[in-house]
Amino acid sequence: MRRWAAALLAVTCACARSAADHEELGDRAYTAGDYRSALAEYQLGIKARPRSGPLAAKLGAAAVHTEEYALAADAYRTLAREDRSRVDEAADGLERVVRAALGANDRGALTSALAGLREIAPARPLGRYAALAALDAVDRGDTATALALLPAATAAASSAARADSLLFVYGMTLARVRDCGTAVPVFEGVIRRQRAPVVVESAREGLGLCALVQGQLALEGGRPAEAEGWFRRATAPGASPDVVRAAFLGLGDVRLAQGDIAAALESYQQALVGGTPGDTIAQRAQEKINSLGKAEPE
Repeated sequence: MRRWAAALLAVTCACARSAADHEELGDRAYTAGDYRSALAEYQLGIKARPRSGPLAAKLGAAAVHTEEYALAADAYRTLAREDRSRVDEAADGLERVVRAALGANDRGALTSALAGLREIAPARPLGRYAALAALDAVDRGDTATALALLPAATAAASSAARADSLLFVYGMTLARVRDCGTAVPVFEGVIRRQRAPVVVESAREGLGLCALVQGQLALEGGRPAEAEGWFRRATAPGASPDVVRAAFLGLGDVRLAQGDIAAALESYQQALVGGTPGDTIAQRAQEKINSLGKAEPE
C-alpha cells in the first residue's frame, strides 16, 4: 500500500513539475515575443495541470496575440471559473477578445466571448457589442443567442429610434420561436411610440402574425371565444394579406365550433379572396367549404 502511495505521489509531482516547466518555457517565449511557441507551451502546461487559473490567463493572452480568438475566449472563461478572485481580469480579457474578434470578423469567437461576459460579469454593460452580436446571431438563425443579447442591446442603444428598431427585431425573433405572448406587447410598444418609423409597418405585420398564432393556439386549446378575439386582431390594417386570409380561415373554424355554419362558410369564402388557386390557404378553405356540402360561389 505504501508503495502505491509513493508511486502516486511521484506521478503527481512529475505532472506538477511538467506543468511548471511548460509554464516557464511559455513565459520565456512570451517575453521574447514568440507568442505561438508560448501558446503551445501553455497548452501543454494546462494538459498536465488542467485546473490552473494562472495558466489559463497566460494562455488567453498568448491566444489573443496569435489571433486564436475562440481559444482565448475559452481560456478567459476558464480563468473566471477556476479563480473567482480574478473575474474582473477575465472579463477584461474577454472584452479584448470581443474587440479583436470584431475586427477579424470572427463570428464564433465574438459569440463565445460575449456569452462569457454574460456568464461571469452579467452587470458589465456590453454596449454596441451586444447589438452587433445579437444581429449577427439573428442572421445566422441562432435564436437562443439573439434572444439572450437583444434586451441588453436595446438597453444600450444610442437613441430611442435605435432601441425600438432592436425591439422590433426582438419581437420577430420571439415570433419565430412562437413566443407570441411576449412578442405581442413588444410590437404594440413599437407601434404606439412611433419612434422608429422605418419599422412601424413591419411591427404591424409582426403583430398580425402573432395574433394569428395566438388565435390558433387558443382554438387548439378549446377556447374559441378567445381565439375569435385574436383572429379579429389578425385582420386589422397592417397585417399581411396571407395572415388576414389565414385569420378568416380561423374565424371560420371558430364559427363552426359554435355551430354557426352560415357564418363559418362566409369566413371560409373570405379566406379565398386574394388567393391563387392551389395555394395552401385557398386549398384548406375550399376543402372546408366542400366538407360542408357547399360549392364555391361564383
